[in-house]
Amino acid sequence: MAQLLTVDQVLQEGKCYRVSWYDTAHTIMLMEIFGPWTWEDAFASVPKINEWVAAETHPVYTVFYYHLTSTSLFPRGANGLTNIRKLVEIDPPNEQLVFFVRQDSLTRQFMNIVSKTYGFRHFLKKYRFLSSLDEALAQIEQHKAAQKISSPSSPQPI
Repeated sequence: MAQLLTVDQVLQEGKCYRVSWYDTAHTIMLMEIFGPWTWEDAFASVPKINEWVAAETHPVYTVFYYHLTSTSLFPRGANGLTNIRKLVEIDPPNEQLVFFVRQDSLTRQFMNIVSKTYGFRHFLKKYRFLSSLDEALAQIEQHKAAQKISSPSSPQPI
């Protein structure tokens, strides 16, 4: 088994995945994928992730971290596009960004090309394909900082 990441609280474990809160503030939901996964695994975990994210009263970021580059981005099996659509239809209002982290640049390049070619540019606003967890954490911090600038915490006097 791959070396697991250090997390704050484990919420769910399956034979090829683990779902956790990455931080004590519960602002980063982390799903680690250790090897080949199935649609059954995805439907056992992703709806629960959405429930846990939606239960928080503050913005949350979700990270799917693939320990092995040989693991497919999406589960293998029939009805792939239909299943993906079902999983992304559930969109918690407080979920800010979703990151797919794999150690290969090919996935990132492929998804960027497909999204631009088929008119899914809006998809890339929320879903990001990166090659390291550090990159995802940096983008989360940048996004948090931008949100603080664009929405002041206290009303301005008139």
